[in-house]
Amino acid sequence: MTVHERFRKFETNQWYRGQQTLNSQFCMVVKDGNWLAIRGQTGHDLDGNFHGLGDAAEQTEQAIRNLRTLMTEAGGRFEDICKVKVWVTDRAFIEPVHRVLAERLRGIHVVMNTVCINGLARPYMNMEIDVYAVIQDD
Repeated sequence: MTVHERFRKFETNQWYRGQQTLNSQFCMVVKDGNWLAIRGQTGHDLDGNFHGLGDAAEQTEQAIRNLRTLMTEAGGRFEDICKVKVWVTDRAFIEPVHRVLAERLRGIHVVMNTVCINGLARPYMNMEIDVYAVIQDD
């Protein structure tokens, strides 16, 4: 039986610092063998500070910085990314978000979906990316 490894566990009442009282328990990454599921990344850094207010491209850059850290901690590399789901709150954000992703994921042929929605968990967030990866055996 495989045991899931969970990286960067947190409680929402600490992460969101008084913004909600659900007190849910989550983690940033679940690893099962070579498979990684990574929590949706936004303009929040891994300490909970927000970057790129009103700038979807900068929020994406922060999300990418987080992904690099999280994947490294879980034993993965960017080349292991298989699927990216992009969530944007306005069609105008698709191009700047995709421009950053195209540059940062250059040479990695991923499956990608983009969804335009009415809103994310916080009204100031313009984008979020969910990532799934399979760590390649060397």
